[in-house]
Amino acid sequence: MTSTIEASANQTPDPVPAAGAEPGPGAHRVAGTGLILLGVILIAANLRLSVSATGALLDQLGAGLHLSSGIQSLLTAIWPFAFAVGGISGSWLARKYTAGTVIAAALAALTAGQIVHSLHDTTALVAGSVLAGLGIALANVLLPVVVRQYFPDRVGQVTGLYAMVLAGGSAVAALASVPVANAFHAVDAGLAVWVIPSVIGLAAWFAARPQRAAHPSNAVVDSAVPAAHLPLRQIARQPLAWALAALFGLQSVGAYVIMGWLPSILGSAGMSHTAAGAVLSAIFFINIPISYLVPHLGARMKDQRPMLLGLTAASLVGFIGLIIAPASLTWLWVVFFSFGMATFPLVLALFPLRGGTAHGTAALSTFSQSIGYLLAAVVPLSFGMLHDATGSWTAPLLVVVVVTVLQGVVGSYVASPRRGSVS
Repeated sequence: MTSTIEASANQTPDPVPAAGAEPGPGAHRVAGTGLILLGVILIAANLRLSVSATGALLDQLGAGLHLSSGIQSLLTAIWPFAFAVGGISGSWLARKYTAGTVIAAALAALTAGQIVHSLHDTTALVAGSVLAGLGIALANVLLPVVVRQYFPDRVGQVTGLYAMVLAGGSAVAALASVPVANAFHAVDAGLAVWVIPSVIGLAAWFAARPQRAAHPSNAVVDSAVPAAHLPLRQIARQPLAWALAALFGLQSVGAYVIMGWLPSILGSAGMSHTAAGAVLSAIFFINIPISYLVPHLGARMKDQRPMLLGLTAASLVGFIGLIIAPASLTWLWVVFFSFGMATFPLVLALFPLRGGTAHGTAALSTFSQSIGYLLAAVVPLSFGMLHDATGSWTAPLLVVVVVTVLQGVVGSYVASPRRGSVS
């Protein structure tokens, strides 16, 4: 098959029409997608708020609700598990009810889940996290489809933009959750505050509905007419799809260990809750411009292997650093983790590049994220239990080091320009 990387790299922007001339199709597309782009950005801003907030508040939640180490481990693993379960139905629901409708429902589920998990109750905390995670999962798998369909000439740029905003949301939640909880003298307030941006995101997506309906691309993305698609069983027969699923899962392991456990690791090294939350936030703040540049540049490259291996090496140094000197060199590891976390937007950019078409992207994104998140959930779930069994963070961090090495190996296969596309 013809490599979609080369096709994407060789695309040129639509020419600017001469004065007095009718604007070309590209100009209509740019003029007609402003609200859609705003909706994508605001949705992305919400996709890691609850995850980062839970990680930053994990120790306080454990103390306030008397949570066992098993429940705390479950709270960090719920997110990837929910993403896997919810994500598998993404493309099927989009064909049945339209992608726009499913994303709206996903945001509603996220909002409801955030309300429930902010109630001061262990069962509500777990159930709300599951509901919010299911909402995030559907938005996760459908946003690349929206990008591929409405912004086909700017896949890397728009992916980078929403990845940058996603990182920004993670940073704000990690930084603000503990101070908000302290200000209200209630750990639940640090979770409840993130309902506000999810309501704003939902309102913005509804506001973009007329524009999505009027856009030429709505024939695939926002139409309930059953268009041609790639069945998941067909995707599952392709080694590239399995390799991309493995890569997504392996990079997610490191990301969810950082988001879920880094504040606890630093707390064990003597750092306060507020300072540990600030460290986690700093990783995401530094990651913001990197998350924009990585997919934007990666989509233009014929071979993404050097970039992927460089980002993987940064993560590897960070995790080894946490084992050797978690407290004395914390801010050095922050820089390495900031680069390593940019593996996620690079993998997001690979979905439309390797998917080839909007239908291929939908099927590949659904399959890879669902399988990948199942893999990713195993390590965060056992991470805290392994710490309790050994009395140290060294053993669980060594497991993550091995996972990161495997990420580089699998990534070298997926990022090779010889891989082509699945459709």
